Parts: sequence; structure tokens; C-alpha cells
Amino acid sequence: MLRVGVVASTISTLDAYSNLRSQDFYVRNATMFEPLAHRTKDGGFQWALATGITHNKDNTEWTVKLRPNVKFHDGSAFGADDVIAVFQRVLDKKNALIERNYIDFMDPKGIEKVDDLTVKFKLPKPYGPFEFAVTNSNIIFYKKGSTPEQAMGTGPFSLVSFTAGRETVVKRFDNYWGPKPKVDKVRIISFKTAEASTNALIGGQIDASSNILQTSLPTIEKTPGLKVMKSDVNLKVSIGMRADVAPFTDVRVRQAMRLIVNRKLALTNAFDGLGEVANDHSGFDQCLPAVPQREQNLPEAKKLLAAAGKSNLNIDLETAANKPGMLQLVQILSEDAKKIGVTINVKKMELGAYLEKWGKRTFYTGYDTRPYLEGVPEIISKDDVLNHTHWHDPEFEALAKKLYATSDKQEQCETEKKMKAIEYERGASILTATNPTVSVYSSKVHGLVPEFPSGNLYDFTKVTIS
Repeated sequence: MLRVGVVASTISTLDAYSNLRSQDFYVRNATMFEPLAHRTKDGGFQWALATGITHNKDNTEWTVKLRPNVKFHDGSAFGADDVIAVFQRVLDKKNALIERNYIDFMDPKGIEKVDDLTVKFKLPKPYGPFEFAVTNSNIIFYKKGSTPEQAMGTGPFSLVSFTAGRETVVKRFDNYWGPKPKVDKVRIISFKTAEASTNALIGGQIDASSNILQTSLPTIEKTPGLKVMKSDVNLKVSIGMRADVAPFTDVRVRQAMRLIVNRKLALTNAFDGLGEVANDHSGFDQCLPAVPQREQNLPEAKKLLAAAGKSNLNIDLETAANKPGMLQLVQILSEDAKKIGVTINVKKMELGAYLEKWGKRTFYTGYDTRPYLEGVPEIISKDDVLNHTHWHDPEFEALAKKLYATSDKQEQCETEKKMKAIEYERGASILTATNPTVSVYSSKVHGLVPEFPSGNLYDFTKVTIS
């Protein structure tokens, strides 16, 4: 049995589309359910439940071919009816699911079953990055008519037991269509903090975790029997400012906050020098705007706050501190703010309580690992849970429509540059650095690989334990 540690909410559920998403949700889903395809670093796809996607000339009709001979965990056949049922649920506005925002270009009435292994999507208007949208790793497929408690997926592992806030146990699914997992079982163990999961690793109570305290790396690296794995630089730990609530309705206050923080200090002290300094826009690809790197400028920040009538501002900043460096980042911002008479009261919260009011907070922390094309729909959403900063910029939203109307990569890139420049100038989040996801595992465990793009440990199919 492989024992994997996660930082998790005490109110998590087995629903593959729950909006209460802590790390156990993602790890559990990756073992039991599958998407149409997995994205690869080169921009391509590794097909999973689909084997191909084709389209007509104007990008208004897309046909998805499904993989034959795929079985659910109860032995029944996977097919078009299951795919349609999931898309219909996601697109149902009563459900308020995060994934709906990635595929809101679809008309639920335009999804047709051609045969048991073919689904056709007729769109109301052209949509170029259709493949990219429907291969989102969170759009996963369960058996039509099954209940969340059954967790009836097609993945390499099937459910054995689940205890909310404590653990999930899954076992190898011997009728899996792909290469069978080598390990018999995986036990996903929930911890309240990264400190707790780190201590469990050092103490030998778990075998692997992507939720570790980075400040403990020097100790971990000296601990016999432990190994460190670093992913690509895809993790974005950010500070959000709710743009429809004072004081952040004033762009000058948002700009001031971005000038208060010392990014180089944040990278060094909060993130232990792992990663790269960031620039307040959410892209980490090659399509970068021609804007200068923002540096700390306390006199200018003080001037902006005075112009906005917000000198000597006193405000709470809430965090669940569920990602490495998150708590240290807001503490650095708070200390820097004192130098110009601004008081930022850091409030550390339990993850479950924090997530219950996600989208309602004024000054808070979050994180993301998604490519830009996948993240933009949330930024422009009218849904509080999705667009948690409540930032709406007409020019940005008009460019977003242009971005999704084309499948031309160069045109998409040029549009992205303009959008990121707007985020940089008047957006509602502070992004100081992008980081790798750091995982630690026992030297007895072999075959772990960081998932793309998140960098977390999700794929256990190749794992062996010596």
C-alpha cells in the first residue's frame, strides 16, 4: 500500500464535481476518474477516454471519438451516454460548477449521440480551442445514473473506503483499459496543515506528499530514506483583492498593494528561492507583455494610498496557508506595509471554514497551476466562486472573446499579451513569484512523476515499493 499525505478540508465529499476542493479532492479524483485526454508539456494530448477530436471548417461542429472497451468499476461499459450526462450536468446553471465556466461556449441542446462511441457538439458560434477546453483535467467522467458515494469511474483505482477529513483508500482496478497499476492499494491520508504532513513524512507515517513545508527542506534533505522531487515552475500563489468592495474598488489601492511587497524577499524567504519573480499577471508561458518588472516602491505606494484617501489603512487578510510559502508571503506583505503606516492583520483559518466562503472574501490568498487559456474563463465569469476577485474590465473581457474565437496559435498569443498587460496595470491580484511544486517521498517508492501542469503527485499507476 502506498500512503500519500494531503492537506485537506474536514468537509470534503466523494462528489467528483464538489466545489469544496482541497488537495484530497484532486488526488482522489485522479485515481478513480479520467478525462478525455491528458495534456502534455509540448502542447499536445495523451488520449485517455477519447481517441481523437475533429471539427468542421468554421469550428462550430466538433466530433469526439471515444475509446472502445472501457469499463466502469462495476464492469459496465463506458460510452457516449455517460459523456453526454456529465456535460449536461456541468452545463446546468443550477449546479454552479466550476467546470461550466470552461465550456460555457457549448449549447446543452447541441450535444448529440452519433453512436455508442461518438459524440457530436454543435456550437452556437465558432470556438477555436475546443480541444483544450474539453480536455481540462477536472472534466472527468462517471457512470450515468450513479451516485457520488459510489465513485463509479473508469480510472486505474476503485474505491474501497472514504472518511471525510481523514482518508480515502482505493485499490487496483484489474479491468482497467490501460496498463494496470503495480501497487495494490493507495491510502490518501488527510492532514490539516503542511506542517503535519511534513512531520508525518519525516516520521515515516506516510510515503509521499506534495503538501510539504518548504522551510523544512534542509531537514528533509538530511533525513535518510527521503527524496525530493521538483516540478516545472507552474505554481502561482497569489493574494486576491475583491475589486467590488472598498478599499479595492479604487485601482490606486490595488496598485499600492502591489508596490508594497518586496518580491525578491518573497521569493527568497517565503518560497526558499525556488522559482522565479512574477509580475502580477497570471501567465507563465512565452506570451508575455512588454511591461517592466514591478519592484517594491514604498514612497509611490504611500502616494497612491493618499490620493485614494486611504492613508493609514487597516485591513484583514485571510489565508488558509494551505500551500507552501503562502503564510510567509502575507506576513512579508504585512511587515512591509507597516513601513508606510498601513496595518494588514493576517488571519490564518482552517481550510474547511476558509473554503466555505470562497468568493466572499475581501483580501485573501489562493493558488493556481493552470495554463492561461484555462484560467481566463474564471477571470471574466459573473460567478462569485469562479471570479473570486469580482474584477470586471470591459477591454479585458472583449479581448477574451477574441482569444476564444480563433484556433490560430500566434493570434492567441498576441491577444494574451494585451490581456496580461491589462492585468498588470489594473488587475485585482498580487502575484509575486511562480514556483515549482515540491514533493517528498520515501526512497523505497519508485515510479512517481509530477503531474502536468500542477506538479502534484496524482499518477500512481507506475509506482512500486521495494
